[in-house]
Amino acid sequence: MTSLTLDWFRSLKNLPSLPEQIDNVLMATGTSSSMDYSIVEMIQYDPAMAVAVLRVANTPMYGYPGQISSLQQAAGLLGPGAIKNIILRTPIIERFSNNSSQVFPIDHLQLWLHSGVTAAISGGLGRFIGGMESDVSFTSGLIHNIGIIALTVYFPERYAKVLDVMDKNQTDLIEAERQTLGFSHPEVAGEMMEAWGFPSQLSQAILQYTEPAKSKMNWEIAAVVALAKSLACEWGFPSGLKGLKTPERESLQALLGLSAKELKSWEPQLRKYAEFSLDTMKIA
Repeated sequence: MTSLTLDWFRSLKNLPSLPEQIDNVLMATGTSSSMDYSIVEMIQYDPAMAVAVLRVANTPMYGYPGQISSLQQAAGLLGPGAIKNIILRTPIIERFSNNSSQVFPIDHLQLWLHSGVTAAISGGLGRFIGGMESDVSFTSGLIHNIGIIALTVYFPERYAKVLDVMDKNQTDLIEAERQTLGFSHPEVAGEMMEAWGFPSQLSQAILQYTEPAKSKMNWEIAAVVALAKSLACEWGFPSGLKGLKTPERESLQALLGLSAKELKSWEPQLRKYAEFSLDTMKIA
């Protein structure tokens, strides 16, 4: 049995994506006579493809190591040809099952939809609030669950035990993870991002999205992701991570200095962003 430690996740080169996502991209690239940026539009709501593109963009080869914090920045730097090659090397989640009867502890399709909607809302909130890089807010919302993806894909049986401990002990998910594994899924994400050379702006936001605080670096982005996550769940797109406690919407609004009236006035446009993400993903 593989020893499950935080160090293990530093060796990962990429994360797998949904077979539906891979098929959509392959179909689009196979029928296109010329490569254009439409492929970027197709991957902008896929967390696995996004981190693969970000990892390459943050290598010294492209001249900006550890400085590329958004998928949009990475796409502009790499170009569609390089992005296509990265996507074609993205593994498929189904290939990681030891047998056809294996059941993952969470619904990855649900998690992908939640990630895409959270990204769309995060980007919108970043634009409305002002003084923030909305592309970075978007990207943070998109990849905030990469620790969960890694754990549930590569160690499904052990993660199932986490959920069992959570149910039996009536504890929250983060505490159950620490009791069972010795670390939490945000810490897994942080380990991978450090190994991949991601900017601290991203890693710090994702490490604290379940508990943003002004005493921490990049707390604004973390709070935006947490608020977007709350709205995504409220609007019918939960992550499927039962027992994951995050701050109440009211406390997040207070942290960000937002009134209920402001958020209500933004809601129609935020919902449009969410709907656009669903139309683009084409996996629902």
